[in-house]
Amino acid sequence: MLGIRLRPLQRPYLSSTRGLARAISYRYDPSANARAFSSNKLDDFVQAPPDGTVQAIHGSSSKMNMLRENIDDFERETILADHSWRQQNRIWTNDEIAVIMAEKNKKLHIPVTFSDKVMRGIMQTLYRGFNFITGYREENPPTKSIEWRLIVLESFAGVPGFLAAAFRHFYSLRTMQRDHGAIFTLLEEAENERMHLLVCMKMFEANLLTRAMVITAQVTMTPFLMAVWMIKPGALHRFVAYLEETAVHTYFNIIKQCDTPGTHLNKDWAKLPAPDIAKAYWRLQPDATWRETLGHILADEAHHRDVNHAFASLGPGVENPFIHVHQRNFDAALIRRSSQLATSADPKTSEEHARDEDAQFYGDVSPYRRSEVKTAAVK
Repeated sequence: MLGIRLRPLQRPYLSSTRGLARAISYRYDPSANARAFSSNKLDDFVQAPPDGTVQAIHGSSSKMNMLRENIDDFERETILADHSWRQQNRIWTNDEIAVIMAEKNKKLHIPVTFSDKVMRGIMQTLYRGFNFITGYREENPPTKSIEWRLIVLESFAGVPGFLAAAFRHFYSLRTMQRDHGAIFTLLEEAENERMHLLVCMKMFEANLLTRAMVITAQVTMTPFLMAVWMIKPGALHRFVAYLEETAVHTYFNIIKQCDTPGTHLNKDWAKLPAPDIAKAYWRLQPDATWRETLGHILADEAHHRDVNHAFASLGPGVENPFIHVHQRNFDAALIRRSSQLATSADPKTSEEHARDEDAQFYGDVSPYRRSEVKTAAVK
């Protein structure tokens, strides 16, 4: 986003595909981009002046102080959480989350090969040990035990995807062959897990013991994961998939406890508001709750579970079967961003319009129609 200057928007263009193409066109200024990074101005963001021009702000410290005072946390998180430079995450609907929760036990993988059984056994051992250390129990768990459990879990869950992406990247360079799109999926997984951690950090405080556990898990488990990949890449994906199965189970139980009157989590979390970063990342309603946020995290973990089980079973040289998912996510983000720019003069309707566009992409729009809109936007 840094260094990008967008053409002025004179009127809402989304009434035509030609206007959509004009709405998303931009000019890139590499010198401004370089200046922003060299000055380490991580607070740079996009704002829309009264004349409708949208441009990047690279100003003095006084300007930056003024901008900090004029925008709220939610607006800042929205700007940072939904741009074409980051891996686009799936925006789950309430119906999709309900289906995922109802079918959570139907997606459990039964170990078949020897490596499957080994990875399953290791995961079960780590799970029981983790429960003992964090003081977690299924029935009415203490709120504190859940807080630092989620921080440690999400800090570790972001490691395997990045490792696998790095190994595949180096392999592609050595063999001078295509990767068939798997690197992007693994990087998106790592980014998504890191966002889970950042969301949790907006809700909880990590004490010295929690930070020590995070560092210990990363230092000890990273070499193990690297070794597993070098021996058998599919075994690492199976291990991660089993890890995600336990994560889905954990989040399901947390949500269940939040909905059960009289429990610690119901008392502390049932009506707790969602953090701004979560509202922006998953495009939640302004009055969204922390319980709703947990549902979106559960849906993400279920998706990672399915992806890694699929990768564990894929043969060498097979194209990534999840490319179409990334394309849908990008298409939806493109429409959302264009809607925001085109309707910036009328902010009351921008959120409603963006959600309507999401419904089109994830709802009943035919593949031909999606292709038509995407083609028109490129022209």
